[in-house]
Amino acid sequence: MLRAVVIISDASRAWPILESLSRKGFVGIIESDPQAVLDAGRVNPPDLLIVEHRLNGMTGSRFLSEFLAIAWTTAAILICDENEEAVHQRTEGLGILGHMRTVKDVDRLDKLLDRFLAIASHEK
Repeated sequence: MLRAVVIISDASRAWPILESLSRKGFVGIIESDPQAVLDAGRVNPPDLLIVEHRLNGMTGSRFLSEFLAIAWTTAAILICDENEEAVHQRTEGLGILGHMRTVKDVDRLDKLLDRFLAIASHEK
């Protein structure tokens, strides 16, 4: 099974994301401490990260930059309520799948998960 870690400041808001992940065959784990995810990622990186832009102690884009430096095969989605161009500027060079504007943006999330699954199936 594919494993996704959702890093969000308020875990109670993550349920729409977890439901989408489950429908697509992922095991979803909620985490609020970005440093704990960085530490765990050195040993056992997830297949996918879904990261809120406003984290405890750092921004989502900074977290992704640090995480992807240690586990570059992990795919990533940023939750950021900005337009496509602003998100692209913020994450340029990180190679993320894309972004969703809010935790309730499950239509966009489903499209990004489908993109991830298509890429993963070609790599096997």
